[in-house]
Parts: sequence; structure tokens; C-alpha cells
Amino acid sequence: MNIDLNALRTVRPLDRNTLDSMHTGSLLSRLNALRELQQSFEMSDWSEEETRAVEAAGLIAFKDSLIWREAYAMLKEVLSDREHMPRGGEERRRGRKS
Repeated sequence: MNIDLNALRTVRPLDRNTLDSMHTGSLLSRLNALRELQQSFEMSDWSEEETRAVEAAGLIAFKDSLIWREAYAMLKEVLSDREHMPRGGEERRRGRKS
């Protein structure tokens, strides 16, 4: 059975240098993608063959894996170094509270 990795919800791991060079919006999209992964193999509808194929490809698939925890922690660290830019209207709302 051929496994179509593109059909499975996964995220590829990235190194710190790559994350540092990414636009903040791209980092936030990656954060959402990591958060949307399934909790664990046991809670998914994946076959063991699909899981083995994803692991062999070095992709991140489940939140209960070490690779997910490392990717998430590294991403949060990179984002913590970025300047916070208020969303539209947020600055105006803060101005009214004073």
C-alpha cells in the first residue's frame, strides 16, 4: 500500500536558523499547524503503516511525541523574541481605557 504523505496532516521539522529567518506571520501559521495535529496515534484513525511512513519521512504528526514538544518549544522561544504588534483596533481600545 502506498501512503500519500500529503494527505496526512503533518508538519516538517525546522531548525532554529530557519525559524529565525521566517516572517512572524509564517511562524504563527506554523504554530497553528502544530496545534492542529492529532493528540496521539491511539486517538487517531491512522493505520500503523501511515505512522511508520510519517516517522520514516521525519515528519511531525502527533502532539505526544518528543519531536512535537521540541518543535513547539523552539517555535515559542523564537516568537517570544519578536516584537508584539497590536492587532487592528487593539491600540484604539487601549487608548479609550486610559
